[in-house]
Amino acid sequence: MKRVLAVALVLSFSAASPAVAARQPAANPVERLVRLYEDRRYFELRDALALIKDDPSIDVQFFRGAVDQVFNRLDSAVSRLRSYLLATEKRPARMMTKEAWALLADAFRRLGRYREATEAFREILDRFGHFLVKDERAECESQIALWSALADVPPQSVEIEADTTIRMKNRHFAVSVGNRTFYAGYDTGSSMSVLYQSIADELAVMVYGPPVRIQTGTGTWVEGRTAVVPEMRLGSVIIRNAVFFVLPDKLFPSASLRFGVDRRGLLGMPVLAAFKEFTETKTGELIIPAKPRPRPQENMCFSGFMPVVEILRRGARLSFCLDTGSAKTFLCPPFLQRYYGEITSESSLRESLIGGVGVSRRIRVRILNELMLQAGGKDIFLLNVFVHTEVTHADTRDFYGTLGIDLLAQCARMTCNFESMSFILE
Repeated sequence: MKRVLAVALVLSFSAASPAVAARQPAANPVERLVRLYEDRRYFELRDALALIKDDPSIDVQFFRGAVDQVFNRLDSAVSRLRSYLLATEKRPARMMTKEAWALLADAFRRLGRYREATEAFREILDRFGHFLVKDERAECESQIALWSALADVPPQSVEIEADTTIRMKNRHFAVSVGNRTFYAGYDTGSSMSVLYQSIADELAVMVYGPPVRIQTGTGTWVEGRTAVVPEMRLGSVIIRNAVFFVLPDKLFPSASLRFGVDRRGLLGMPVLAAFKEFTETKTGELIIPAKPRPRPQENMCFSGFMPVVEILRRGARLSFCLDTGSAKTFLCPPFLQRYYGEITSESSLRESLIGGVGVSRRIRVRILNELMLQAGGKDIFLLNVFVHTEVTHADTRDFYGTLGIDLLAQCARMTCNFESMSFILE
């Protein structure tokens, strides 16, 4: 689909009119925007747009809307993307139209505008369903079922009464719903918050819609129900109308043994992003400020709900997912492709078991003996890093790697700020 996207947009420029085509320079700057967008090189796309800030063309406005969306400027993104769709509604449908609807759907999900998110996903399915591969179509159908059930639910809100510091136990913390307190973890790699079925039943939370299937990080599909918790407390933080995905306890058989606490849920990115900023310390504290501090660097963006961090390796700009639910940093097939000779010269193929919700799977990996990166303003040195040779999920296809929580072993604290879109290691 990437090549179709690029060709469709480039042809639209050359076919605009003979006079316009004649004036096009040999190296059309929009062609570079297309390549950066389709390769998910969002940081370079942002910088490239800054160099043509006076270009008023509608297709350039699409890319400005895309950059606004991934860098969490959602109101501006919605305005630009709607303007793009309105200006191009009489053109033949093309992949850029589909991308605009997909970006809008993600923006509406993050804004808590669930009805509009549903409508955007329906547009994609109705107009472009015949272009979607099996997993893409299944994901779109799943999203329609999930968000349409929440169409009348108010957006989530978070109230932070004061700067809050929570002492965690093995990276888990106590949350309260009514008179019931239980342990939960947090996971930036989770696009939804999760409740175990047992605690959902005990709390008698309201579930919405039919069972829905979602894809996990290992590429497998699991079925659950969508629920809304009217109010949840985490220290002095009050979370209202939080959306949770309710999953059977059997999908987490070893959680208590692994973490030493009776874990019953996870706070995913919708809740974490609503904090606007949080810090985890090496000594086991989770710090949520009442008001996030302005940060100078914009080195983090979103792909859907997944935080993506710009890292440097030998001067190259690479994008890694940030997954605090992953114990270890690992590298993905795009990294193997880019550094193939280096990696294959010092490693052999072997099988490894990768874990996920409900099921593990075996994949072929290589092991990079040493990995040096710059991430969050700090030099990171990792040993024996697994390099996945197989795509297990869209993120492992689109990005170079995943930063895990092992980063904390080399710094005192890790901060994510979702207003400045900053990832900071200190």
